[in-house]
Amino acid sequence: MRYRPPVAALPLKHAAVAFRCEVTAYGLSGSREIVLAYYRAASPRLAARWMRAEAQRLARLLAPEPTAPHLRSVLLVAAGPTCPRPDDDLLAWASSDKRYEHVLRVLRSGNTFALGVTDYDARYSVRAYALPTRRPSQSPTSAGYRTYAPAEAGHHRKPRRWRFPR
Repeated sequence: MRYRPPVAALPLKHAAVAFRCEVTAYGLSGSREIVLAYYRAASPRLAARWMRAEAQRLARLLAPEPTAPHLRSVLLVAAGPTCPRPDDDLLAWASSDKRYEHVLRVLRSGNTFALGVTDYDARYSVRAYALPTRRPSQSPTSAGYRTYAPAEAGHHRKPRRWRFPR
């Protein structure tokens, strides 16, 4: 039977990367920023997927269906053709597979990706950027070392039968 001595904690490897994703709204005067949603993604694919879903959600909030229950008692006015439509831009971006692949390439390279759209009174941004993180050091058990010595072949103990004294 071999005994492997305990190994010291391994040094930290290269920094892993996580992604901070957020949707923000800015006043056009530039004096105020409001974070509408945020997410910490573990991979570029999760970050791009979250950004796509949030762009669709933000588009629905900016231009809700006229038949929505909360709009039944509100007087609606049709917008003219020159009116900014940030919801159209957001939906076009979110539905394009080509643009999704572009986001993946940008995030995999470690760069920031931001999509900005403007309405009459605010600017909205959907963005993701890399955050360097440290991996925890590996303990001997997580590094693949056993903390006990396994029984070798043929040395297993058979269970005893209990015998009552006579």
